[in-house]
Amino acid sequence: MNKCLVLFVEGDTEVEFYKSVIAFARERRSNKQFDTYIEIENVRGIGGFKNLALRKFKMKIKPKYEDDCIFTIALCSDTDVFEFAPKPPVQWKDVEKALLLEGAHNVFLVKAEKSIEDWFLHDLDGIRSFLRLKKNTKIKGENGFKKLQCLFKQANKMYYKGMQSNGMIAKLNIEKISHAVKTQISPLYKALGIKL
Repeated sequence: MNKCLVLFVEGDTEVEFYKSVIAFARERRSNKQFDTYIEIENVRGIGGFKNLALRKFKMKIKPKYEDDCIFTIALCSDTDVFEFAPKPPVQWKDVEKALLLEGAHNVFLVKAEKSIEDWFLHDLDGIRSFLRLKKNTKIKGENGFKKLQCLFKQANKMYYKGMQSNGMIAKLNIEKISHAVKTQISPLYKALGIKL
């Protein structure tokens, strides 16, 4: 049986970021190879985890491997929408149960505390370099997303949540970020067979 790791993520920014994480993990392996097929699927926002993730797994991913795979699924999301919500937008246990019933062997969460933008800010040098901003550029904002928007604005650019970053992710130091958010991202590295 083959092994298949499926990452369900919230947006295009996350697709780019997790591709970079996987490339970094691949470099850390002795033979620079994985013994696992890897799929990254965009569920277009937090609501997509409720039904789109299951549909994509059932209709797109499983048929591709014709029951010849042991599926591990990572649900990668931000936590900010859960913090003040009286009713959480997603019941993770329900999503996990549905995926397991559909044939997944293991399901786990990768939770970016607050948001993925908070992760990116652990490499301010990389962001400033990408935006061609001075090292002492001031940052304002009550959260990672607003801070990133502030930096982009100072470079006469726009940052949109979930949209492609137009090259910013490629400039980020994935190792530095991974170590800064080790407790949050380590389940993914473990699934990739890497110890951070």
